[in-house]
Amino acid sequence: MERKQAETLVGKLVMINENEQGQYIGTLEEVITAPRKPWRGLVKIVSVETLPKPTIKNGVELGLPLYSEGETIEVSGTKIIPFEADSTAVTYKKGLELAIIKQLNYHKDKSKEHSSIFEALASYLHEFEPSRATSILKDLSLIEADDSEKTDYLYYTLENRNNSPILVEEIHKKEVPLEGCPFEFELKTSRGWVKGGYYSKWLFQAVSGKKYKLKEDKILRLNKKHLEPYELLLNELDKPALQSFEHFLKTNHLTHKQMINCHNSLVGQLLFSTEQKEFNGTNFITYKDQNDMIIIQHHYERKLNKGLDTVYDRFELTSSTGVRSIVTYTNSFTS
Repeated sequence: MERKQAETLVGKLVMINENEQGQYIGTLEEVITAPRKPWRGLVKIVSVETLPKPTIKNGVELGLPLYSEGETIEVSGTKIIPFEADSTAVTYKKGLELAIIKQLNYHKDKSKEHSSIFEALASYLHEFEPSRATSILKDLSLIEADDSEKTDYLYYTLENRNNSPILVEEIHKKEVPLEGCPFEFELKTSRGWVKGGYYSKWLFQAVSGKKYKLKEDKILRLNKKHLEPYELLLNELDKPALQSFEHFLKTNHLTHKQMINCHNSLVGQLLFSTEQKEFNGTNFITYKDQNDMIIIQHHYERKLNKGLDTVYDRFELTSSTGVRSIVTYTNSFTS
């Protein structure tokens, strides 16, 4: 901003642009000039517009505001720009809250790196505004609601059995060893429900990579959708098999959301057979496209052998319009 324009803004709100160190709103109190030197401004900080950019070199480090409320700073005139928002709505507390929300919206639903930043921002919001943090995150659809979703989840209490974490279902008292369990659980923390899975040695790892120490009486929950036949089938597939299957769906212009029925005989055998070591059969999965019905026959073979299991999967697609396609997967122990 030029000095002459700045002189017309003395006593009014301006914005200080610190680039990656954030943007701040303040009252321009004085224009400081000196012979043959660029002008500078004396600004009293009123609010925060944007937060500094976070760094992730050695774990997430949030960029906290450079300036506090009421602080008077001297800053180069090149960093000062006019601020045209409604001055009656500008407070430091509200500005900081909105700046956190801006970054939360930017980092949600992105990569693992962004998820780590999101968790750190959520924690900062809880520290800065504990009375409103939960409602803000719910409004942004960043955390799950509790009571309204009770019927969609199974709730478990963690118990210690011979130093092994065991989940005990609250209503039917069914027990599930947490170690080796393939499902995505949600851990109840002071800041809401965190999605992830068991890591090792009583550690729960969130999808962002952050680890939580588990102890007895901790509450975890499981979305019932993971117990549906189709979800159980997807969870049972080896990761390379699942990737091949999903690529197979994509090349045939299908998505998981188009599945309308799944007959899963494999999981039934695995769950209810204690001595059986060999399994084979066929699953039938039906999908609905706009003008087409598609059936995928999943032919499978499994031989359990102390960690050296042999796995064979064959997916055969047939559509009502005559399209046919096949993909197979075998692991390294399959002859």
